[in-house]
Amino acid sequence: MRKILFILLFLTGCTSFVYAKELPVNNAGFIPENIWYSKEPFYDGETVRIYTIIFNGSVYDISGSVEFFDNGNIIDETNFSLASGGRVQDVWVNWKATLGTHTITAQITNVSADGPSGKQAVVLDNVSTGKSERIVEPDPVIVATRRGEQVQKIVDVSNQVSEKIENAVTMANESVPEPIREGVSVGVGALEHFRAEQASQFQFAKENKLSEIKKFDTSTTTNAFVSKKIAKSSDALPLVAQKPFAYVMLAILALLQYFFMWRVLFYGIILYALYRLIKWIIHRFTNK
Repeated sequence: MRKILFILLFLTGCTSFVYAKELPVNNAGFIPENIWYSKEPFYDGETVRIYTIIFNGSVYDISGSVEFFDNGNIIDETNFSLASGGRVQDVWVNWKATLGTHTITAQITNVSADGPSGKQAVVLDNVSTGKSERIVEPDPVIVATRRGEQVQKIVDVSNQVSEKIENAVTMANESVPEPIREGVSVGVGALEHFRAEQASQFQFAKENKLSEIKKFDTSTTTNAFVSKKIAKSSDALPLVAQKPFAYVMLAILALLQYFFMWRVLFYGIILYALYRLIKWIIHRFTNK
């Protein structure tokens, strides 16, 4: 009997744990604001529904219009008709969100009531909602998709250019005699070795100059004694003058490293220089 009672208690406890798990539901319950939206968040280009609610606690039936505004510009308007006795009615308009900051408001207009003298205009105590401010941003899914498409386009163009270059090189190799091709290959190999070596040297020099600048920063902020010692040296520039000069040298070294590191830039400038030189020589001899 005790075993059966224990099993029943255990099953009851398990059942209570199963039903204790609650389902989270957003955008429901009491109205937190007098302006709310059909979905949160929303992004640029999406159409959302803007809601507000009207309350009629008077003894008269009322009707009128509600105008919705975005940054003071009217979005749209909708009509309402509300019976007396504490009734409420939600009204809404559709709105297409755009990039930027938006202040959404609503206003009741053209209100009339079935009064003692029939249909007549009335003035309500509260005809304006509060301000609902939203910052509309691009949809991250669309942004990621467009970025992927742009990257793919760049990759496709690069592949096409590489294919054209390879075809041009193949045609040149087939049309150029073997001795000339071997000489050009040796020259290109030597030039490529020079380019890589210079890129490495300028990178090393840039890193040394960057370390020197960091030492300047340290000496000016934490070690005044070292600064005075450098300033007293007969062949050294003052620290104030050394630091800007070091930054200029760092920029020059970075540009030189960039020039020698990137093959397209290095060979492109060399080919352009050769083109200008050949054009000048042809122009010089043809004018004689």
